[in-house]
Amino acid sequence: MMGTKGGGDDRATVEGILVSEYEQLTSFANRGAELLQKGHLVAVPTDTQYALSALGSHGPAIMQCFSLKNRADDDPMPIFIPDLSWLDVVADGITPEIRTLAESAWPGALTLLLRRQEKWRSLAAPGKTVALRIPNHPLALNLLAAVGAPITGSSANRHGDPAALNPESVYEIFGDDVTVLPTLGVVPQGIPSTILDCSDAVPKIIRSGAVEDQLITELIASHLKVVSK
Repeated sequence: MMGTKGGGDDRATVEGILVSEYEQLTSFANRGAELLQKGHLVAVPTDTQYALSALGSHGPAIMQCFSLKNRADDDPMPIFIPDLSWLDVVADGITPEIRTLAESAWPGALTLLLRRQEKWRSLAAPGKTVALRIPNHPLALNLLAAVGAPITGSSANRHGDPAALNPESVYEIFGDDVTVLPTLGVVPQGIPSTILDCSDAVPKIIRSGAVEDQLITELIASHLKVVSK
């Protein structure tokens, strides 16, 4: 498990992060990216909960992720993408309205279920759809930028158990099988992301979560009709 030293610092901030912490942020992000690219699993703090991440193109790592979670390998895992340029790479049928919604909601706690781009394949998303999100956490964002590719974003837990919200809990679950990145003071809020199914003609909320249904409705009321589950 990777960690940080405590202690105060009065230096200037970079995007709201103390310079000393910013240096730690870059170091942990680069180290996490290196591990992912080598096929290791990394537990990543997000705005909602800890995610168990593998490189989206690394089949053995993804299968290990399924195994550690006790999750069936035909049960798709969410995917984190580095930025909006990956939307058309991973997903198909992106309308201007959905693109505008993604631009408004990301980074954030809204997951969009979309039709998977046929040319983009991952064992993490074996079906015709893919659940995409850009998490709003400084370490997760920097990690994704360093990796430069999609990674899995399934919750860091055994399938069906509560999600882990701190490094200690992740380590208790997975031990040395997973490298755990620290929160760097930005603690997951503990509520899963809201999932909006945009794979059909009429989008609908299929899981309520961190983003309130009413807020989503207001966000896209100008161009999309939302149907709650």
